[in-house]
Amino acid sequence: MEREFKGVWIPAQIWLDKRLTLVEKALLAEVDSFTGNGKSFHKCNETIQTEYGISRNTIARAFRKLQELEFVEVNFNGRVRHVRIRAGRLPKMGRQSTQNGDADSPNDTSTNTSKRTRDNTSKHKGVVMPFEDKEFLEAWKSWKDYKKTEHGFKFKSPTSEQASLHQLQTLSGGDCATAVRIIGQSLANGWKGFFAIKNQTNETRRPGPSDGSLIEEHLRRLANDPRGGME
Repeated sequence: MEREFKGVWIPAQIWLDKRLTLVEKALLAEVDSFTGNGKSFHKCNETIQTEYGISRNTIARAFRKLQELEFVEVNFNGRVRHVRIRAGRLPKMGRQSTQNGDADSPNDTSTNTSKRTRDNTSKHKGVVMPFEDKEFLEAWKSWKDYKKTEHGFKFKSPTSEQASLHQLQTLSGGDCATAVRIIGQSLANGWKGFFAIKNQTNETRRPGPSDGSLIEEHLRRLANDPRGGME
C-alpha cells in the first residue's frame, strides 16, 4: 500500500469511546490513515497479526464490531478485504500530507496538531509518547530493557508498542508522575504488564525509596546481570 508511515493520531472522540478496545481504536486510526482519494485499507490478516501481535479471531471480531458501530465499511471481493471509514463518521484524524500530496495550511489547527504528532513520532521511531518528560522517557526505556532481559519480550512493531503506551496512559489517568509510578510498581514486582497503583486512594505512603530510585536500582541490576541488557 502506498503510504509513508509516520504514526497515527487518535482523536478524543475515539480514545474516550468506552465501547472500543485498544486494538479496535488502533485499527480504526490506521484505517483512517489509509482512507482518502479513493484509497482503502487492505492489509491481510497475516500482516496485522505480525504488527499487532493478535490472533485472526481478534482481528475478525474487531472489524465486525467497527462495522456494526458504523465506523467503517468492509467489502470483500473474494480475495482482498477493503476497509474504509464511513463518510462523515469521524473527525479528521491527522492524515499525512505525503498520502494526498496536499500541503498543510499553517492556520489549520488540525494540521498543526498533526505536524506536532509527526515531530514526536520522528523522535521515537514511529511511536507517539504520551509524555515527553525526561523521567517518563527513562522509565519507559527501563521497562523495555526489563521486558527484554527478564521475559525475552520485544515489541513486534510500533503499533504494538503504541497500544501498550495507550494502556499506560489510561491507567495513569493522563498523569505523567502516576505513569512513572505504575512502571516502577511493575518493575518492583516482576510483573509482565501494567496495573493500577495498589490502594491508590487509601494507601499512606511509607518511608522508603522513591519510584525513581526503584527504576535506577533496576537499571543497575540489569547492568550487572551476566545475561546482559539490550543488544
